[in-house]
Formats: sequence, structure tokens, C-alpha cells
Amino acid sequence: MKHSQATARRNRQSEVFSLDADNPKRNAILTAAAELFLEHGYEPVSMDAIAEAAEVSKRTVYSYFASKTELFTAILLAHCNSMGGIALPEHPAGHDPRKVLTEFGRVFVRMITSPRAVAMQRVIFREVERLPDVGRIFFQNGPQRHITKLGEYLKQADVEGKLKVGDPVQAAFLFMSIVKAPFHLQQLCGLIGEVPASAIERSVKSSVEFFLKACANR
Repeated sequence: MKHSQATARRNRQSEVFSLDADNPKRNAILTAAAELFLEHGYEPVSMDAIAEAAEVSKRTVYSYFASKTELFTAILLAHCNSMGGIALPEHPAGHDPRKVLTEFGRVFVRMITSPRAVAMQRVIFREVERLPDVGRIFFQNGPQRHITKLGEYLKQADVEGKLKVGDPVQAAFLFMSIVKAPFHLQQLCGLIGEVPASAIERSVKSSVEFFLKACANR
């Protein structure tokens, strides 16, 4: 049973986050710890439990990670890196803001409403008061990346006269808040489950229309 559970865990590694193919023991520790944290939260999970789930010794766990906090931080960074791929035009000049914002919104909402993302955010928000660096690391390596990326595009759209955006970073923050609003908080509160693609599509289109009207270059 133990061997079959470990095999299943290894088969699910790609669902947790991208891992280093050259370091299978570290991968096993990260994957086992991530699954335990997502299921039980940070505080109840011990390094002994992580070692047992990864089928390595506790000494091996500590050879890679000096503490549980360091291990959780590594998982958080890996999670953010695996969730960071929202494509925007490499050269944004001349692009249609409606098409760009629709695609950005669609990918962003799919990402942030995925079961893994919701579960990870619940763990982060539970621990942020006791481990404030966790919140900082998450924001800088997750939301801040997307805000910066979208802000750069909105600045270009403003320069071209396609949109009127006084503060591109603030506008990016507002767009991301609007587009996730129908689902995100309800998911974190456990009121709804996974969001259907059709609902995401409707929400993104209406959010884009609202945003474009607010930023119209009159």
C-alpha cells in the first residue's frame, strides 16, 4: 500500500508544480509536503510526516531544507513559478486591447480559480499572520508579476491613444480585481467549487467591456 501510494504521488507531481528532473529525492519531498500542506494546512504537518510520505529519512529532508518554513517557502515559490505564464504580446504596439485583455483575463481567471490555486491560497492566508514573509513572497512572485506585466501593456495602450490610463499599475490591479470578483472570494469561502469554462468566458467578456468603457479615450 505504501509503495502504491508513493507511486501515485510521483505520477501526480506534474499536477502540483514543475520540478527538477535531476533531483528525484528533493522532488519527492516537495511533492509530499505540498500535498500534506494542501490537505491539512501548514501547522499540523510535521517533518516526520513529510519524510514518511516522501519515503525518505528525516535526515534527508533536513539535508535539503533547514526547517519546515524553508520547505514551505520552496513550495510556495515553485507554485508561483508554475502559475506565472500569462502570455501578453512580446511587442504590444498595435495590438487590440479588447483581444489582449480578453485573453489575459481568461487565462488569469482559469489559473486563479483552479482547485490547486484555491487550496494553496487558503493555506497562505491562514499562515500569513504568523509567517509574514509567506505573504510577501506570494505577492511578489505571484500577483505582482501579473500586475507588472499587464501594467506594461496598458502603458503602451495609453501611449498609442487606444486607452486612457492615468496609472497603468493601478489600472492593472483594478482589472484583475474585477475579472476575478464573481468567483474568487466565494471559492475561498467554500461557497462554490470549480468554475465552469462557460462562466469564466461570460465573466471575462463583461469585465473587459466594463474596463474598456472606463478607460475609453474620449
